Amino acid sequence: MIGAMLKKIKSVFGWGWGVVKHMSRRGRILLVVVVLALFMFVGIEVTGTPEFCNSCHIMNEYYDSWEASSHNEVGCLKCHTEPGLLNYARAKINGLAQTVDCLVGRVGTKANGFVPDASCLRSGCHDAEKVAAVKIDFKGIKFTHADHISKTVDGIKITCGLCHSHFEGDEHFSVNTDVCFTCHFLKAKETDKRLVQTDCRSCHEVPDKVIKRGMVEVNHAEFVSYQASCDDSCHKGQIEKDSAIDENVCLMCHSFSASHEEIDSVDLHRLHGGGEKVECFACHGKVAHARTAGDSVSAMMECTECHSDTHNIQSSFYGAEQHPTGIADDRILGPMYLTHVKCSDCHIGKAPINGDSNIVRFGTVTKASPVACVYCRPKDYGEKLIPFWQNQTKKLHARTGGKLEKLREQIAVEDDRAKAKKLSAAAKQAQVLLDTVAADGSWGVHNLKYTEALLLKANDIINQSQ
Repeated sequence: MIGAMLKKIKSVFGWGWGVVKHMSRRGRILLVVVVLALFMFVGIEVTGTPEFCNSCHIMNEYYDSWEASSHNEVGCLKCHTEPGLLNYARAKINGLAQTVDCLVGRVGTKANGFVPDASCLRSGCHDAEKVAAVKIDFKGIKFTHADHISKTVDGIKITCGLCHSHFEGDEHFSVNTDVCFTCHFLKAKETDKRLVQTDCRSCHEVPDKVIKRGMVEVNHAEFVSYQASCDDSCHKGQIEKDSAIDENVCLMCHSFSASHEEIDSVDLHRLHGGGEKVECFACHGKVAHARTAGDSVSAMMECTECHSDTHNIQSSFYGAEQHPTGIADDRILGPMYLTHVKCSDCHIGKAPINGDSNIVRFGTVTKASPVACVYCRPKDYGEKLIPFWQNQTKKLHARTGGKLEKLREQIAVEDDRAKAKKLSAAAKQAQVLLDTVAADGSWGVHNLKYTEALLLKANDIINQSQ
């Protein structure tokens, strides 16, 4: 049976080849053009179908979401390509490149799709004027598109896709409220004011009922009449997040560099939010607007108002990037800092919080343990080297302290007041450096070269003063 089919196929091709052989040169060229045109037409049609997009495995969940959504009769290119023949051609060229990447295995783990406003607002889809005019109750929040369309916040233009960019359940274009919170609650680094000047009543209606909880009755209308601030009183702590971004977040995409060009937030947002479609929360993290840890008793005690900046010295040692004398020396950069070792990676032991004090305190504090070194280093590395580093550092500290005592003795018997003043200034500088090393408390473990450099600087100050 198979042999018969092969013979039939050969006969058809043989007949076709016979026809082509007897065609004129112009006829053959015309045939090639027709075949290529037919091939391109079929290729363009096939590659424009959602099923073709779904042939790449990272698109499966997006396809399933689209298929179950209210947009399931609208093709992928209809939304993800801006109207116009030139834009369509660009999309096809880009799609061809992505197909090649898929075939050779150069496929990422996350698809970054973008829907331009022109696609949403094209004829037959959504009408901009109608959308802007509608007042929406979104999960109890009053909302209008008119207040958002085409606005720019710190370099990021508000587009349809900025908010409607996530799929959830049967919704292919659901709104992620984290985007709302990021814009409304983050503060500008330069002014310490919110990027968007709105208050609670911009989104929330004042409750018209008296709320009872336990023996407490709360009349919101009464509080509003006092011009009381919601987020500075009862709801304090329910808006969480400042605009500070840990530089380690950048290393998720960019390679490490000791120095980089500082650019303002507007340009930064334009590059990341516009060109690369980096999500707000990828850098800023989750911005909470609800009952959070801020409602706990411990948070209400505002511990940080008194107990603040308790680890500043340790932080400055660990992340030191400049030699104390100002010379260029890359050895000052701590190896643990460069390899992103966190405090909690080494501080894994538990100790009573009272330490050597006679005052009884409850709770524990996390302390460093040499055992943690084995996660990155050979066995017994910490037990052998940490005591050695600390002993050497303490010896250098003691020697420098001894020199400082002799300097003070010299100051006490110095008759020349000008010289005594000069020596006293040097002694004060050296003492600050010695106290700083002692206050760090790690005796070189946080950053051995930086600690050594501070002690050598103190030593030089004493020597040069005489």
